[in-house]
Amino acid sequence: MSDHKFCFLIIDDDPGDIEILRRTIEAIPDLQADIISLSTCFLETADQVCHQADLIFIDYRLGNDTGLDIFQLMIEKGCTKPMIMLTGQGNELVAVEAMKSGFSDYLVKGTIEPDSLHRAIRNSLQRANLTQQIAEQQKRLEELARIDELTGLHNRRFFIEQLNMEVNRSKRSGQHLSILMLDLDHFKLINDTHGHQTGDRVLARTGEVIRRHIRETDIVGRIGGEEFAFGLNNSGLPGAYIFAERIRKALAAECFITSDKNMFMVTCSIGIYSVNKDIPDAIAALNSADKALYKAKDLGRNRVFPLPQVKELP
Repeated sequence: MSDHKFCFLIIDDDPGDIEILRRTIEAIPDLQADIISLSTCFLETADQVCHQADLIFIDYRLGNDTGLDIFQLMIEKGCTKPMIMLTGQGNELVAVEAMKSGFSDYLVKGTIEPDSLHRAIRNSLQRANLTQQIAEQQKRLEELARIDELTGLHNRRFFIEQLNMEVNRSKRSGQHLSILMLDLDHFKLINDTHGHQTGDRVLARTGEVIRRHIRETDIVGRIGGEEFAFGLNNSGLPGAYIFAERIRKALAAECFITSDKNMFMVTCSIGIYSVNKDIPDAIAALNSADKALYKAKDLGRNRVFPLPQVKELP
């Protein structure tokens, strides 16, 4: 099959049948495998050793339980490894039930030869590998649907969905929620002077700076070309202002070098709006934060401006 050494788990209450299966596996040419076996008295540990195995063989009759019961238990425990049903009788109804439940194959004891066992193992492992690849691709597609690939932050659509939930939660609970809008100063000039590739590096680095400073409970997204938005849970204006200043200073401390060795710095302007019970939704909250952002720009950029203004801010 390959130079890879596999690990097989056999769950059977008959030591003789376990030994026969072990010898049949060892008779398969070019197949290297470690074999772990469990009897009915150790079934409670099956899910604990599942992660060690590449493939699991389960006997249909296991004392008061059936292989289908054990299969379901292991699935509920999070086991995703392929499993092959073993039985002492060639019962088609059992075979159909096993395959419908999710077993990758069905083998009848006493008729198992190295060739048929090799085929069942190979097909089960290939099917499991394909299933894993499909799951990974699906996960990647789901990530692309909510992540801005350049910065690694949420994209606009997903951010607004999340922010709507936070706005509604804030209005119900009365907890503080502050919205920040961040815009990179003179970003068009960066693109025009140093090229769009350099501009993309600036955006990617901005995403890195932001991720270093946010809490797990905060939400943040790239909602425009060089615009970023934050939702800070349980954070009023004073705390949001301190956070915004921290981001502004961290970004201003970053040094960028172009391909022709020219060095330049980047600044940002940030507007803050603290949500109140009268705000209808995320878009309205973002519009209010956007007004604060434009005020920060009007005052000369590279600064933080809050709405409403309060004297006790640092």
